Amino acid sequence: MADFVHLEWGRNASSDGFAVAVIVDCLSFSTATSVACGRGARVVPVADRDEGKALAVEIGGVCAGKRREGGYSLSPPTLMGLSASDVLVLPSPNGATLSALPREGRVFAAALRNAVAVAAYLKVISGKVLLVAAGEKWPDGSLRPAFEDQLACGALAHMLDCAMSPEASIARAGYLSCADDLLGALKGCASGQELTHRGYTVDVEWAADLDSENCVPELRQVELGGKVVNAFIDVSRASHGRSKVELTSGFILPE
Repeated sequence: MADFVHLEWGRNASSDGFAVAVIVDCLSFSTATSVACGRGARVVPVADRDEGKALAVEIGGVCAGKRREGGYSLSPPTLMGLSASDVLVLPSPNGATLSALPREGRVFAAALRNAVAVAAYLKVISGKVLLVAAGEKWPDGSLRPAFEDQLACGALAHMLDCAMSPEASIARAGYLSCADDLLGALKGCASGQELTHRGYTVDVEWAADLDSENCVPELRQVELGGKVVNAFIDVSRASHGRSKVELTSGFILPE
């Protein structure tokens, strides 16, 4: 079972020596991924939207657009209509970008909505767990640590209930201090205020809804339209529509 948990920030976080890396981008990539995978869809993370649009055409999927455009986007409620037959290409400058980087070990996505399910799944995996807090970006492109990601990492650290680094321990303490009012905490943080100001308060409300999804999104290799891509799928499910999940190899093999 998981025996140690550590937290690092951003794209330079090294997963060397860790059995598992968990991408945590609470507002909003990981939350959106939990909703999409919770409906049975496969989520293909990409850093660039134009690249995502081209890839969606190749693999028979749909690329999420910007919130203001309508349709599927990083706004979690827009993804409720997805089903197991759908492939969502999900661009994001933070969580999706981190997901696309090569890493040692298995890669999962988690937020507050599915923290309980992911922690329970990871408890039975032997080795060390790395929580990768995505953070945001300052105008110059440098990393801005994000309260909401540390909060969700703290929830995971608390639920894993194993030995942890000082970084994970501080995140856990922060989560416990806010656990009685997660929505208030997210609405009050910089990212939450920004989304609220732009008219997307509902996205913050969905992100704060602890344990509302039972899915465990893991990044796997999937063959779609004759092309092999990396996609998050819900590995807590026994089957995934027309595909089979091979838990030992990390591949989804078409039937």
